[in-house]
Amino acid sequence: MYSKEKEETYYLLSLHDLYEGIEAGALKAVLEDMEVKEEYEVCSGLAKAIKFAENNTREQLIKEYDDTLERIAQEAD
Repeated sequence: MYSKEKEETYYLLSLHDLYEGIEAGALKAVLEDMEVKEEYEVCSGLAKAIKFAENNTREQLIKEYDDTLERIAQEAD
């Protein structure tokens, strides 16, 4: 069964990796590996973060990471 929570977790983790300086190309390689393994939630989270990073500034990436982290924390309460 598809897990939206797992997708959001990998989105947040990928944003964090990008925030820390990991290149989008490295995440694309991971995405390809996850596609082979049919890890669809992971793929979706990775792809969403990669797309966000490619279309936004570093400052926007940092804000998105902070906002996503806060939203997930509020949902957990």
